[in-house]
Amino acid sequence: MDKKEYRDWLKLVSVKSLGPSKIQKLLKIFKSSKNIFKYDNKQLSDLTFLSENTINEIKKNENNEFIENQLKLLEKYNVRLISITEDEYPDLLKFIYNPPILLYIKGNILPRDHRAFAIVGTRKPTNYGKMMVQKIGAEVAKAGFTIVSGLAYGIDSCSHKAALDAGGRTIAVCGTGLDIIYPATHRNLAEHIIRSGALISEFPLGTKIEAWNFPTRNRIISGMCKGTFVVEGKRTSGALLTAKMALEQNRDIFALPGNINSSQSEGPNYLIKLGAKIVTDAQDILEEYHIKMQVESVRITPKMTKEEGLIYNLLQKNDNNLSLDEMVALSDYSPAQLSAMLLNMELRGIIKREAQNRYWIL
Repeated sequence: MDKKEYRDWLKLVSVKSLGPSKIQKLLKIFKSSKNIFKYDNKQLSDLTFLSENTINEIKKNENNEFIENQLKLLEKYNVRLISITEDEYPDLLKFIYNPPILLYIKGNILPRDHRAFAIVGTRKPTNYGKMMVQKIGAEVAKAGFTIVSGLAYGIDSCSHKAALDAGGRTIAVCGTGLDIIYPATHRNLAEHIIRSGALISEFPLGTKIEAWNFPTRNRIISGMCKGTFVVEGKRTSGALLTAKMALEQNRDIFALPGNINSSQSEGPNYLIKLGAKIVTDAQDILEEYHIKMQVESVRITPKMTKEEGLIYNLLQKNDNNLSLDEMVALSDYSPAQLSAMLLNMELRGIIKREAQNRYWIL
């Protein structure tokens, strides 16, 4: 989304009597947020799903203080907006009940992130739980899944770290505005995630920690993923709520079996009783998607010129994810020189260009 469009989208979502379902109906008709505000009251009144009160709100809504504040914070914290109409918006998330119309994002969502898998669990895991997440999460990430979790203490942070340690991608869905990292001790982890994935939130910048934000957040975690793996947690935990939402969204549910005398295994064992797939190793997950375990092999470096080799090494040293502008800043080449070399390397199957003009090694 171009930054010039931010104002119209922020104006649209700040209309209090317009929920996501009505906004989606409007977008199907008018195609963009900007077009909605071009029509007068009489033209909008032809739409039977809009009340007179809602139409007046759309036309008179001038929540300038909120909009101006958000625009300033977006710039200050280097956060972007993506709308439900854009390709970068997670595909599966578009089809859940009540999907967020706008997502705030730091980092990038790539086309390959459509293969996303959630790993969730308690904030107070056992050593067994942590060990299994590190092992299984790393292998699932190596197999090409983007690991999605909630940046919280315990299983969430272990899930993100497992993906990062395996050289994979990970996305953290936050229950606050992206200017507020919660918990604060995960700031360094958040920075690593931004470089190898993204932080996303539907909450406006400045939104502080509120207990009811987390169930709202959890529907995004499950909604953007093919499946959800519950590692540990009580029957009343947030992880079980995420699993319930995944079931409602017709997603796959996986659970780690545990000691029947451990309160932290209470939730997963309960899910297994209900029919969740038992997971004892990564293959239990991967076989559901017809994926075989990735066998470690030696990468054969393709033949390249000296200049191309420098670009290749630059990508390797920067988490295999750089934009053209970033490579210009990190090298001695001009944009024109880099563009020519990158195109040549892309045509030869050495690298690939993704959304936002970012490149990665094949």
